[in-house]
Amino acid sequence: MEVVETVVVLSADHELVGRQCVVCQKAFQPNDEVVVCPRCKTPHHGDCWREVGGCGSYGCPTVAVAVKKEKKGPEGDSHLLKRTPREKAMMAVGIIVALGLLAFALRPAPDPAAGRTKISIMVPGGIYETDYYEPFIDEFNSSQKELYLAFSVTPSIAYQQKLVVLLGARDAPDIFSLAEQQFRMFAANKALLDLTPYLEGHPELAARFFPNGTEPYSVDGGIYGVPHPARNEIFAIWALSPNPDTAWDVLVMLLDKINSDWPQELTGELIFEPWQIEIPGPGQ
Repeated sequence: MEVVETVVVLSADHELVGRQCVVCQKAFQPNDEVVVCPRCKTPHHGDCWREVGGCGSYGCPTVAVAVKKEKKGPEGDSHLLKRTPREKAMMAVGIIVALGLLAFALRPAPDPAAGRTKISIMVPGGIYETDYYEPFIDEFNSSQKELYLAFSVTPSIAYQQKLVVLLGARDAPDIFSLAEQQFRMFAANKALLDLTPYLEGHPELAARFFPNGTEPYSVDGGIYGVPHPARNEIFAIWALSPNPDTAWDVLVMLLDKINSDWPQELTGELIFEPWQIEIPGPGQ
């Protein structure tokens, strides 16, 4: 049967007071914690017994059972660095999986243009404008191998704010529409493409798209916009469009589409939010 040691707190008249600890050779004092080896009966200070892990008497095999040195917990986070090879391998696998999932989530979305020349178009409106334009755009994109139209309808309450942000970032759409006041501001700041060369080369387009003449759309001697056939929008092309000629061809196609079947319920005044931001020109 395994012998178990006990701790005794010495009273002032205890027989061990004055005797020496076998480990530290210091005399026992009243109120000291003392452990007497259950096998050889040698007295030890409690801390000395714990420190040596049992009896300190030479040749005695007794080891601490009940009175042991408490194991201190790891300080700080150093214990986290002491891992088994299996734990390290599992951590490495976990990190690799996490990085893989992150890379998958952040991968660029497939480019719908798929190598085709892309012309982006942005107009103000809502669900009704989307319902009008979307089938035409989808049919066009599905039938074209070299050209892709990226079309977006933005609510008029946020349209102009979004447009000026895109212009400032030099990421504006190739084609967009404006209210008259904003059109003139954009044109004066050289943010719009001068359409005069295209119209001079095709006078029939000028007659078709400008029934009331080009004067209202002229700024500083150039023509910078084409009126929407059915409401107070003016279509324009961004001055820094990477494909201005193609953008012009797309605008002509779009205006012909609007001329042919623009819905009666969408005809009228489009409300634009008041403009309070200075428009950056192409050189700013």
